[in-house]
Amino acid sequence: MLQCQFKSITLPKLGNTVDENEDNLLEPSKSEIESDFLVRFAISDGATESSFSKEWSDLLVSAYKDKFFDKDHLPTTVKKISESWQSMATAIELPWYAEQKVEKGAFATFLGLTVNREENTFDTVAIGDCALFQIRDDELIFTFPISSIEDFNNTPNLIASNEMYQTDFEKNAIYSNGTIQSKDVVFLATDALAALILKQSKIWKHLKMMFENKDETHFENWLNKLRKANKIKNDDVTLLMIKFE
Repeated sequence: MLQCQFKSITLPKLGNTVDENEDNLLEPSKSEIESDFLVRFAISDGATESSFSKEWSDLLVSAYKDKFFDKDHLPTTVKKISESWQSMATAIELPWYAEQKVEKGAFATFLGLTVNREENTFDTVAIGDCALFQIRDDELIFTFPISSIEDFNNTPNLIASNEMYQTDFEKNAIYSNGTIQSKDVVFLATDALAALILKQSKIWKHLKMMFENKDETHFENWLNKLRKANKIKNDDVTLLMIKFE
């Protein structure tokens, strides 16, 4: 069975606290890595302008662990997650202006990756501009769902907690699949960092080196230096690196 190791980091916008980070991620447990042939990873970026988007992105990645995200089942799955979000949001007493915002709901981008370690294959689904990058033999061989810097904009497709504002899943939920080989490396990144990876050729080599040899403080310092120089958008950042053996 194909073995894998993974490492992740998630950081808030420069100037924000950890609690204000609206990104979330899903990683397999130690027991799943040791024994399960199917392992799942996911990242989600909550939209800052919406209410309880941190909680919404957390519900989305958590659901990917045991709910169906294929094209046939995705609308039903999101509806069930929405009910959980609604119960949470309405249980909190809020001022009237905050209640109005809650009525509109929360929004988030999402990317999920399922790896079959017996068949050496993967399936992936994305709504919005979180991105996947697959590296083999020191070459970027696959990007999903974004393939160029021009694909990023200020209005990505979003999963909504309110059915009234829901995206068209038939049109905007993107699916793909592929094969995994020993020594492959896969990155999952939220939009700000994903845009930088596409903009700067081979920067993934630096990210891989930092993840392998440095601690989280080193990565945070590197990221904040780029933010201050306006070389990357000051946004919440999540990066998940998976190495296969």
